[in-house]
Amino acid sequence: MKLIKHSTLAASLCDATVGLSVAGAFGIVEDLVTEMMGQLHIDGVTCMREYGAMWVFVRNRIEMRKPLKWMDTYVAECCISSFTGVKLVIDTVLKKENEIAVASRLELCAVDLETGKIRRCDTVGVGENTPPEATEIDIKFCRDRFEAVKLLEEISVRSGDIDFCRHTNNISYVRYLINQFTVKELAQTPVTAVEIQYAGQTFEGDTLQIYSCGENRFTIMKNGTAAVNCIFCLKDRQD
Repeated sequence: MKLIKHSTLAASLCDATVGLSVAGAFGIVEDLVTEMMGQLHIDGVTCMREYGAMWVFVRNRIEMRKPLKWMDTYVAECCISSFTGVKLVIDTVLKKENEIAVASRLELCAVDLETGKIRRCDTVGVGENTPPEATEIDIKFCRDRFEAVKLLEEISVRSGDIDFCRHTNNISYVRYLINQFTVKELAQTPVTAVEIQYAGQTFEGDTLQIYSCGENRFTIMKNGTAAVNCIFCLKDRQD
């Protein structure tokens, strides 16, 4: 099935340019993915209660192709585009006037709550009743290597960062990372794409270090091990 919703861009999803923020884009995608999976009865809460597992994000790439501004109307479409034995792929687009403004490709896997091992998709409700849908987008993930170069900031994970799986919410990571840019930088060189790769879980009370890995590349580390890697693509400077 494909989830289709008509919406108006809310002020809470905008940044200082009165346009869709990076965190706002990730939030919209996460909400749509969660709702679509809920309608298929394979959402995170169902996965925990009925299958003893939880879904975790593996990687997500969001491309900001055209501006979305406060009060703009848009149509959101979200569907499962493919799945393998252990990986679920979900594509989301936000369309303004029939043109794609935002496109996302998200990969997830299910992890057993007791063993911590990756579960097969067909053990958590994915299969004959969740056929893949045709997709309009062709998003490829990068294969860059991330090497910590310079410590930028140290952060403590707080209760407001935690989701219902009791680990750090994906949107919190986005906020940690976008804060490495100033308002002026984001206005002059808007983000055109963000890719986040999730390497490990973090929890309330953890201390995390954000490192630069070169131009617009970052890694978030916990106890010397990468938890998240991220690359930003920025538009040419606008004066």
